Amino acid sequence: MQQSDVITPKIQWYPGHIAKYERKLSELLKLVDVVVEVLDARLPVASVNHRLETTIRNKPTLIILNKSDLADPVQNKRWQKALAGENRRVMLYDAKGGQAKSQLIQHVLALGEASMQKLMAKGRKRRPVRVLVAGMPNVGKSTLINSIVGQKKTKTGHRAGVTRDTQWVRIHPEVELMDSPGVIPPQLDSDEAGALLATVSSIGDAAFDEEEVARFLIETIDGLYPGQLSRYFKLDDAEALSLENMALARHYKLSGDQPDLLRTAQALLTEFRHARLGRMTLEHAQHSPKEREVSEAEATSPTPEPTEPPAEI
Repeated sequence: MQQSDVITPKIQWYPGHIAKYERKLSELLKLVDVVVEVLDARLPVASVNHRLETTIRNKPTLIILNKSDLADPVQNKRWQKALAGENRRVMLYDAKGGQAKSQLIQHVLALGEASMQKLMAKGRKRRPVRVLVAGMPNVGKSTLINSIVGQKKTKTGHRAGVTRDTQWVRIHPEVELMDSPGVIPPQLDSDEAGALLATVSSIGDAAFDEEEVARFLIETIDGLYPGQLSRYFKLDDAEALSLENMALARHYKLSGDQPDLLRTAQALLTEFRHARLGRMTLEHAQHSPKEREVSEAEATSPTPEPTEPPAEI
């Protein structure tokens, strides 16, 4: 099925504390030298807040493709190239690992140096580079800061919108981070963007129907990684790829031998979010002309093998 044929559920979610934060964003930006924009590596387009992009366009920016360990490694490299630009750096990050702390600090110091030079040219003393960490809910902003600091300084969780208050965190003698709640537009750019964000828990659970989002995920994955879900759920070649057949393959049934679609939908979403289906990116970067010339083998390489499904979810 072509991605244009995918039926997308309608989703809206805009908590009050995020609306309040967005109104203050312009004031907060006056206090910082660099913006660290955290994106979900599986959704490098849908997890961009376009309202935020417009507001910060004149600020040096470090884009963090977070949760890169869950995303397709080929796509990670392509997006890292595609998103880079003038005064805009991009790095891959797994916030739980913390292994990229020194790289992040180097990027921030380099991006903030122009501001420090302007400050000293006015006769003022050099100070730590001040950084705003921003992004949509549940992309890993607080976990990122905690992994860099080495101890829990900000409240984290797996539900969208868990961080409520702004706070400064010193991560290096020359770098201070201002943590912030996730920011999301009051109306998402498209129904597809909302459905994509729901697949990675960047939309509150109450704002979408899990069965609808699971069906959307099935069609999206099958368009990008043909055959992988059928192999994972051990469906026969003759069986259609559907939520119903996945339920039957798992023996998830209700009374009367009816397939338990909600349980299956929840299992599928959970297993995708933890990369048990394999490392996947739901938005693919296009080849550059040079890349097309040299990467035919890469483009046709097999998708990473999924892990075996658990017996029960």
